[in-house]
Amino acid sequence: ITVSCADSSMSINHVLKEAGLVKSTSEAMRLIRAGAVRIDGEKIDDVGLQISVGAEQVYQVGKRAFAKILLTK
Repeated sequence: ITVSCADSSMSINHVLKEAGLVKSTSEAMRLIRAGAVRIDGEKIDDVGLQISVGAEQVYQVGKRAFAKILLTK
């Protein structure tokens, strides 16, 4: 999945929402706080994490939702 962003980075909440892995940014924040979000197998606990343009990573939300996401400008 390719997600485009206007700046040089985008918050993880918006990346997950734009990729369709969550319905809202508040749901993304709740899932991050609950420990249900991983990037390349590593658990994420920072709700303010910024993802840089050009990053291509595998995101996991919960047990079954996976997506390989490329962030472009």
